[in-house]
Formats: sequence, structure tokens, C-alpha cells
Amino acid sequence: MSASATPREIPNADYRLLNRDQLTPMMQHYVSVKEQHPQALLLYRVGDFFETFFQDACTIAEVLELVLTSKEGGKDIGRVPMAGVPHHAIERYAAQLVEKGYAVALCDQTQDAAEAQGLVRREVTRILTPGTVLEEGMLAARKNNFLAAIVLERRHWGLAYADISTGEFWATQGEEPEPLVQELLRLSPSEVLVPVNALDLVGLLRPGESRSHLKGRDFPDWLPGQFCYALRPQSRFGLAEARQRLLDRFRLRSLEGVGCDRRPLAARAAGGLLTYLTETHPSSEDQTREIPLQLLKTYEITDYLILDYQTRRNLEIVQTVRDGTLTGSLLWALDRTVTAMGGRALRRWLLQPLLDLDGIRARQGAIGELIDQPDLRQDLQRLLREMYDLERLAGRAGAGTANARDLVALADSLGRLPELAQVVGGGRSPYFRVLQQVPPALEQLGDRLRSHLVDEPPLSVTEGGLVRDGVNHALDTMRQQSAGDRDWLANLEAIERQRTGINTLKVGYNKTFGYFIGVSRAKADLVPEDYIRKQTLVNEERYITPELKEREARILSAREDLNRLEYEIFCELRSATGELANQIRKVALAVAAIDVLTNFAELAIARGYCRPVIDRGRTIEIRQGRHPVVEQSLPEGFFVPNSTQLGYERSGDRAGSQSGALVAASLGASIDLSIDVSINTRLDSGDRDFDQHFDQLSDRPKNPPLRSDLNPALDSAGHATFDPSLAPSPGSSTNQPQADLPDGPHLPDLVVLTGPNASGKSCYLRQVGLIQLMAQVGSYVPAQAAHLGICDRIFTRVGAVDDLATGQSTFMVEMNETANILNHATDRSLVLLDEIGRGTATFDGLAIAWSVAEYLASELRARSIFATHYHELNELATLLDNVANYQVAVKELPDRIVFLHQVQPGGADRSYGIEAARLAGLPPSTIARAREIMAQIEKHSKIAVGLRKTAQTGPRTHSKTANELNSASEPPIAQLDIFGNGS
Repeated sequence: MSASATPREIPNADYRLLNRDQLTPMMQHYVSVKEQHPQALLLYRVGDFFETFFQDACTIAEVLELVLTSKEGGKDIGRVPMAGVPHHAIERYAAQLVEKGYAVALCDQTQDAAEAQGLVRREVTRILTPGTVLEEGMLAARKNNFLAAIVLERRHWGLAYADISTGEFWATQGEEPEPLVQELLRLSPSEVLVPVNALDLVGLLRPGESRSHLKGRDFPDWLPGQFCYALRPQSRFGLAEARQRLLDRFRLRSLEGVGCDRRPLAARAAGGLLTYLTETHPSSEDQTREIPLQLLKTYEITDYLILDYQTRRNLEIVQTVRDGTLTGSLLWALDRTVTAMGGRALRRWLLQPLLDLDGIRARQGAIGELIDQPDLRQDLQRLLREMYDLERLAGRAGAGTANARDLVALADSLGRLPELAQVVGGGRSPYFRVLQQVPPALEQLGDRLRSHLVDEPPLSVTEGGLVRDGVNHALDTMRQQSAGDRDWLANLEAIERQRTGINTLKVGYNKTFGYFIGVSRAKADLVPEDYIRKQTLVNEERYITPELKEREARILSAREDLNRLEYEIFCELRSATGELANQIRKVALAVAAIDVLTNFAELAIARGYCRPVIDRGRTIEIRQGRHPVVEQSLPEGFFVPNSTQLGYERSGDRAGSQSGALVAASLGASIDLSIDVSINTRLDSGDRDFDQHFDQLSDRPKNPPLRSDLNPALDSAGHATFDPSLAPSPGSSTNQPQADLPDGPHLPDLVVLTGPNASGKSCYLRQVGLIQLMAQVGSYVPAQAAHLGICDRIFTRVGAVDDLATGQSTFMVEMNETANILNHATDRSLVLLDEIGRGTATFDGLAIAWSVAEYLASELRARSIFATHYHELNELATLLDNVANYQVAVKELPDRIVFLHQVQPGGADRSYGIEAARLAGLPPSTIARAREIMAQIEKHSKIAVGLRKTAQTGPRTHSKTANELNSASEPPIAQLDIFGNGS
């Protein structure tokens, strides 16, 4: 039968249409197990294969590209569809199915076939779903594998998520769909549990599958389509049941301690998730442990810097926009961690930056210590490279799926902890202090594992060879007896050859007949009388002797007893390890954080990153900032850095920010990059223009030379503080000269950025956003100096995309994203806009761009950079005090232009679009014609901004709002005077 045939075309593919009484006993059992797990593909152990039947066979054959065959289903039924895979390869095939969004139920034999009377006993021993896998081969080492659960109640929702491989368990609650969607997009869960009100719909909805059959069944159509949804009965998410399950699981008397007492929807989601884990990890005779999870923690989305999906996509934080790969993303550029748990921690930090000032400074302080102590960095990286994934090893041990190699790896890693504690013993940061003492229980566990298990155990845990000699007296005795029998057997061939005179005699073994003595048929008449013929082959006679049979029974029995005893000892070790899973994971989190911070320190030194000043003000000042990804992709010295200044300080704003010399100081080390002299000269010139511009805006003198050699201290709570008395001596390596940055109320809220296509405007926007993000992660940043006020959200509107699946054009997507920004941004937000209004007619687009920019500056007063080709927007700077114009400079030559990639004060009056078209390879005749048309347009058309007249009637006022401008006493003037018909 063809693997591509549909179930309708294949006879007997639907077991529901068959008379069950006419099926064979095995098929009847298969169907009964299948009905208990309708959402999963059932793989049923038969001998050396896992087989599947009926519709599941058709599905698996198609997905795995296997041959679809058939098997007798009953005398009156005939043959039914069948597909199968070898039992030793089940993990590989199951991984493929899970990766494609299927759930897999493994029904294994739990009884020896030789002992069975009738049908061999089989049970479902494991259910594999995208969000519940623990197997190493099914998990991405440097990415969390989250299982999420949601509960919806009118406009309110609850969310819980866990990574059962690492033990993380979180819950939150909110209202309105959009925050929930954004949180799911941040987590990117492998599976989402959704309660529905119809038992017939319980199953798995794979990514991209139609949802038409779910209308009216409590499944919201606004949930993102790229996730796998497990449809669950509503009864699994009842509040009373969920509360009791949480209390029982974590041995609590109240949910108040975990923050769920006033978050009923979050509690329901968390309880439903725990129920699902119980169902997908059924207990067996020798394993009753639950999946180890850390104590549930609750959080608010607003506790962290909010990055919506568009911002994460546009800033390319964990994957690129073009092809969705890691290479070319911020994570790719920053990830030099040496452990898998450090890689996962870095990813989490980048997707969930901090708002807590003390937390940010604590990370900065640890990085500063690492920068100042090269030996500490080198020792840490050496030790970390020798550590395995403690989080997931502990998880597999707790779940009862770890093998002996996992425990040996865990023991090796635990053995590194005392040395790690010694290395960080002198550290002042709380990140170091938490590792300065190793829990005694973990030291004892590591010693026990190393003393009990051999250095290189086999992969199987049931075939012996796991435990060292001297661990168990009974085991040693059995090994000695077994060794004597094996020695006798090894010498038997030589003894029998000498006794019989048959020099070709041999002793062999096969699974069917056991041990035998083989003699060629030509010499069969020479065998002794005590030989008993067992088997006759074409060229050989096989015999046994009473003594050989007795020894065989002892050897095989001893081997089974040995393997059973070793397995029991191993299970005791695994159980003891699982009991300490949470302690191991706490240490693993600390090790992961140290890995990330050491990584940041190495990056700061290698790439010349500086320590930004972070405060609660609105200032964003970046001196000679660089894009962390683009810079790495170019040869050293080729990237052109640029400065940024934002944050108009109004009355009362400056209370939360640093002042004086500390404002512009970059606390800690600023590591110089060696840049080509010619490039350096050019950049210095551009920077002087930058300084002169802001000096002209300010009535005060420039700040005196500032110190950058201030190092962090720690307060009694372990948080970073700033103590000038701890500054190193002038000869210290961290005492680098630091350029001064002006501060004060004259920094703009809105920068209108103009310049040619392909000149670097989009790169500049992303650069500012990434530097702000990195600073709130706690990292040093790619700049010469930086002073950054904490942002509550970062918004970006960059690039052109459509959403044809929902019928939205490029322009409609652009407007939706812009509306989201204008409706949610605050004066503490950072807004980065690129080319608003370009997807429609010129005048419509210009009007929209003007009104959006005006709204950002006058109503929201959000710190914003607005890149545009509508040069008319430069007029906003004549109307609003908190708007400034900047341009990306170019050098015009007779036959071409040179992009300088320098952001300088002033607005551009040309976009050089035709030159960009020439560079793209348009035919010369097309370029020439375009220039002719452009000359005619420039000669006969003009867009004049009449509001300039308003700005010239008096001195500039402080940031008038749009309503104030419209209600001014002057007679109304058309905002846009097209083709020069107005005054």
C-alpha cells in the first residue's frame, strides 16, 4: 500500500467502524489503549518492534516516510493497516513525530514473553508531547522547552508555564488578550494547554491546522497559530481541584506564599498543568516519583522591560528577520557562554530585561569584578567548560529517566563545585557569594555517585556493568561465583579438544539453544558417549553435556541476578539524586548566571564595551555607540560609531537621575578599540560637530573633565552602589580617559532622522534600541560612554511586511503597529520608527507621518527617533522645543555619492533614491529617465510647510501640544501648502 494514501482509501483504517468482538485479542487491547489516549499516536511493542495500526499507522507512515503494510486483524475482519519501527530506534522516530507537533504514547511490554500465559502484559509507560519531553535527544541544549497552560474568563486570563527539563515553574494573570498573546510569543512554548467545553474535541491541534471545528467551543481565534495546542477538558482546570493539587504538590497550607491566593486564574492554569504532567508521566511499578518542579513563582508582566513581538523581531534579538535563524541575531553576537545552562539563561535575560535598578547594578558590579581580575575570569571559564547541564541532569534523575552516564556526568559536575567555591571566594558580588559555599548534601552525593558507579558505564541500565567492585557484598560474591563459571567455560574448549582428540572442536552459544559443543560431521564418530546431540546442521553436529548444561543454567541465572541487583543499586542512586534535584537546580542557576556574567566581561574586554550609568531619569546619552551585531560582522575598525542624546527633562524629572560629573561618567572600565587612524580622524570630526550642536542649545558651559574610574561597591543587601573612594589609582588599567557628555533639559524627546536610502538609518535605530536593551539586561554596552534612564517599554516599527493570511496589506500592518505604539507608549518608553506612511499616497503618508511625530513629541513625550524620507518633518523642530533634526551624512562626487554613515545635526533635503536604484542595478536608461523626471518635479512642484510662519512670530515655546498649536490666536494657516499656492 502507498504511504501517501489517505485513510478513506485504505480498508479497515478506522477501527470505530469495525466490530470489536471480531478483532484478535491483541488488536482488541490495542484499541482499548488507543481510546484511553485519543490525542496521541499509539506505538505498541510487539517483539523487537513498536507497531501501530489503523489511522495511526497511516499517519506515521506518511510523516516518517515508512512503508505502510498490513497485519491480520481477525478472521472476519481481514487485514488492517500497520507500520512499525525497531524498538532500539524508537527515540529517534518519536523525536521526529514530536518535532512535527504530534503526541506519542509508548505502550511497552511489562512482562517477559517467556513467562506470559496468553497475551503479554503491556502498559503505556510514557507519553511524549512537544512540551513534556525529557530525553536529551529531543531537546535543544541552549533553549528552554516550555509547556504553557492558559485559562480564559471573559476579558481576564491566567497563564502558567513550566520547563520540566529544568524545573522552572511560573504563573501570572492579566486582562485583555494582547498581553497574553505577547507573553506567549515571548515564551515560544512547545505546547499550550487550552480547556475546551467538548470532550469529543480533546486532542492536539498542530501548528497551522484549521480551527474551523473549534468555533463556539471556548477556543479563542486570536491565539497565535504557530503553536501546538493541547485541547483539554474544562474539568481539569477547576479552581478547587487546582488549589488542592498545588497545595499537595508543594506541601503548602496556603497559596498566599506563592502569590496565587488572589490570582485564581493563574492558580487554575498552574493546577491544570500539573494534572497534565501526571497524565503524561504515569507511574510504574519501580518508579513513582513526580516530575521535579521548583516552587511555583508568580510575576507581573510589568515587572520587566516589555518587548512586544514586533520589537523582538525588528531588533532581531534571538533570530533574524530574513530567515529566522540564530546567526546574525543579538543572541548570536553575544553568546560566548560555555555551558548549556548559561546559554539558556542568556536567552532568558535578553528576552526579559530588568526594570529593577538594584538588579541591573548588581550584574554590572559582578562584570566589573571579572574585568578587573583576569585570573578569575580564566579560572571560571576553565571550570565551567568542565561542567555538564546540571539543570537537566537533575530533572531526568528526579523523573526517573536518567541513565548511569547521566549520573556520572552529574557527579563530575558536582565534584567541580568545591574548586569553584574556592575560585570565587574573594568575590564581593552577590552572584559570587551564593557559590562560595557548597551544600554538604551535594558534596556527599557527588562522592557517593563517583564511588559507586564505574567511570564509563554502558548506555543500558538493565544489562549490568554499572557498579564498581566493593560497593555491595552480595554483588561481589555473585560476581566471584559467576567469574569461576566463566573461567570454566573459557577453558572447556581446550579441555575437550585434548580429551577427544578433535582439534576442530569448538564451544559456542546462541539464544535459541544456549551453550553447545560443535563438531564437524566428518568427525562426529569420535565424540565421547557422554555427549548428547542437540542440533544437526549441514556440516556440523552440536552437542551438550550434563555438566555444560548445569554450568549454563548457573551462568545465565547468575547473569540475571547480577543485572537485577546492579539495577536496584542504580535505582537507589538515581532516587537519592532525584530527592536533591531542587538543590542541584539552585546551584545550577547560580552557575548559569556566573557563566553569563563572565561572558559579558569577556565581550566588554574584547570589543571595547563600556559600563553605562543607569538611573531612573529620562536621559538617553550614548557616546560613539555601535551596533553589536553589525560591528561583529565587519572587519575591525570598519564600523562607524555614532552618538545619541534623548530625554527632554521637565520640572521634577531630574530627581531620579544622577547629576554633575556622575551623569556623563561611564562607571567602570572603558576598553579602547584599535581603529584605523584615517577612520578615527573622520569620526572625531563628526563627533565635534555633535558636541557643538548641543553646546549651542545649552546656556551653560561644558562639563569639566569627568572621571570614568569609579568602581561599584556592595551594600549590606548585596546590591551594587557607587563609592568614589574605591576608584583605582591613575595607573590602573580601568582609568581610561572618558569623553564628556552634556546633560540637562535641552536633550530632545524626538529626533527626526533623515538621509539617503541604505545610508544606515535603520541600523542606527536598532543600535540605540539594542544598547538600551543590553544596559537593562545588566551588560556593558558597545559605546565609548553611556548614560541611560530606565525604559518601561521599547517599541520599534521597522521594515515592510504584510500578513496575507489575515488579509492585511503592508500598509495596514504598518498602521496597526503604529497604533499599538501610540496607544501604549509612555514618556518612559523608547520609540524607534522607520518610514511611517510610506505604504500609501505621498500626501497621505506625509500627513500621517507628521501627525504621528507630533503626537509622540507633544502628547506622549516619549523618547523617540523617527527616521523618514519626508524631509518636511524637519519643520517640527521649529515648532516644538523637544524636537531636533539629524541626518546621515553623505559625500557627493560628480558621478556618485559616498555614504559616510555619520549621524550629524541638521536635516537632509535629498534622499538619493535614484542613486540607490543605480547601485541596485537598474538599467542605465531607466536611471537617466528617472533623473529627467526628478528635475521636472523639483522645478514645478513644491511642498511648503506653512506652520513655519507660526514659529517665526516669536521665541520658541516649551513643547506645545498639537491642541495648543491649533488653538493659537493667529489666523489658521493650512499646514501643507501644496505647489506653492499659499503665502
